[in-house]
Amino acid sequence: MQDAADTEVGQDVRRGNNTAHNAHADFPSPQTTSAGPSTSPLRDLSQLTCGCRNHRQLKQWLRDFLSHNPLDEKAQRNAGALRSLLAEIARWDAPVRLRLASLEVLRPAIVQHCGTLALAPLANFSHAQGGQNQRQRREQLTAVILYQHLAQAYASVSAQLLEQTHTLFFRRRLARALHRGCDSYRRLIQICNLAYQAPPKGSWSRLQQLVQTAREHGLEQRRVVDPLATGAADVPLLATRRLNRWEKLTQPYLQTALFASANPLQLTLDEQLQLWLCCGHWAGKAALLERADKSAQTLLCSLNLDQPPIPAVRLRRSAVDLKHFSSPLGWPVYLTGPLRLLQKRLRRPGALSVDMLERVQAIWAGAKSRGEQRTPAEMRCQVTIGISAIAYHLKRDGDEGPELAASFNARNSADLVMEVDSIDFNTGHALKDYEVARPLPTAPSVSHRSSEGARTAQKRYSPTPATLLNTSDNGAGLRLPADVQGRLHSGNLIALKVGEQWEVGLVRWQFGLPDQCRVGLELLGGHTSSVRVRRHTKDGRRTDAMAGLLNGVAGQPPELLLPTPLFQQGDTIDIVAAGQSHTVTLRQQSLNTGSIAIFAFS
Repeated sequence: MQDAADTEVGQDVRRGNNTAHNAHADFPSPQTTSAGPSTSPLRDLSQLTCGCRNHRQLKQWLRDFLSHNPLDEKAQRNAGALRSLLAEIARWDAPVRLRLASLEVLRPAIVQHCGTLALAPLANFSHAQGGQNQRQRREQLTAVILYQHLAQAYASVSAQLLEQTHTLFFRRRLARALHRGCDSYRRLIQICNLAYQAPPKGSWSRLQQLVQTAREHGLEQRRVVDPLATGAADVPLLATRRLNRWEKLTQPYLQTALFASANPLQLTLDEQLQLWLCCGHWAGKAALLERADKSAQTLLCSLNLDQPPIPAVRLRRSAVDLKHFSSPLGWPVYLTGPLRLLQKRLRRPGALSVDMLERVQAIWAGAKSRGEQRTPAEMRCQVTIGISAIAYHLKRDGDEGPELAASFNARNSADLVMEVDSIDFNTGHALKDYEVARPLPTAPSVSHRSSEGARTAQKRYSPTPATLLNTSDNGAGLRLPADVQGRLHSGNLIALKVGEQWEVGLVRWQFGLPDQCRVGLELLGGHTSSVRVRRHTKDGRRTDAMAGLLNGVAGQPPELLLPTPLFQQGDTIDIVAAGQSHTVTLRQQSLNTGSIAIFAFS
């Protein structure tokens, strides 16, 4: 996917446009890792560059701007202008009432642009899991960055309000600013899940800090009027055609917490949308408590963890101190009410997916994953994350399985094919391949570059020590160091080494604790080998070789594991392995997690 560099919300807002290809990266995040109103930018801007002095002038300017730049034609360009304007308002040294009113003017236009960029294209592949191309991923990235800037601007207004606690309408304005900031993160996190990506680093921390500020001032139960509140983020402007809707300040957080705690990355796109609407309804029966209890039906939130709340049932056999999930370090989310509504829905599901509802109930109520029996293990092991790292270790160990022979069944393994163009001196034409009868010896090196490169790769791809907690027929539970949490997400590809054997699998769930990270792994089975892959471009060229994995199960044709969205169904590629090159076409896509896809090929 296209990954933007870390974006700084503030003075250098345009840095968010710097992108680089990285199939395993997540959406970008602001450079600051702390959260809340205390981290807002300095208010060092005397006036806006558009020349507007108040929200009324800004409303007229916005109307003229959109009339000359229609949304359906210039959404990306408009997003850049809105992003810059949000960054300026975050730094604008103006009375707080003008800044808040100006953000209220911009908010409907931003929601409309983000809906057009990120949510409207989902209708084209609503029955597929993932499958976005690079343009769609870039538009989703733009929407995520816009919502980041909107949330940061409202956090800046909240910080200014906290400096003036005795002003008129203080509590009303603070409640509105905090609600709008929480709503921005709600919409951001939903887009990330629909794109099968992790949210930007710090998103959950900042959202939780806004909720904590509301709790400190006794505002968590206060109701706020919101003209855009519909309960469905995919139709954000529907509410503008009816009376304004009142919403509890913590409603955006509770809906997002219920949704994200149910591990939506394992659901299809249609199931995610259904779950999102259900969580919007169930959030009305959820509540924030003060003290955590492992035996209670709750979700546990810690202000020190940048992640969704954890179902308390997952920690019943853990020795973690619950003070990290109790006030003032965090809070539990009361689940009894939402579970009662869920069970009522299960009796009369209507158009909802019964499998989705049962899966959510199993996660919140503590059922075993997929109904399998877990066998305690407590064994030392090693893990490595991502296709490139896994390919490096598989290649270094040199364990080539039968899936390679199945893919190169008509070739002579003793031949060496040089991956360079050669010249036929009789005709002057370039030869596609130059075959050598037997492998050539390695030429001696007079430089240290090769050894330095090997040491660099070894350091970059060094495995992480872990503990294998339990196993099942096709899964494993792991305990990893706490610092792994920021680079490990549901849907990532991971390799597990116990003894001398590597096993490749997918992360199905993960959560962090103050001193460790817990991971649930679904093993792919069969045998996996490292290959290099080149994609044929439309102009007839071939891309640089990239790491890929070839997985084979006995009695079934092998499959390719490749990064997305760089590879799509129908692409023609060259598989290079064991000194041989084989041209194939990617066929049916059996799985897509947002970072990797599994393809059949022929």
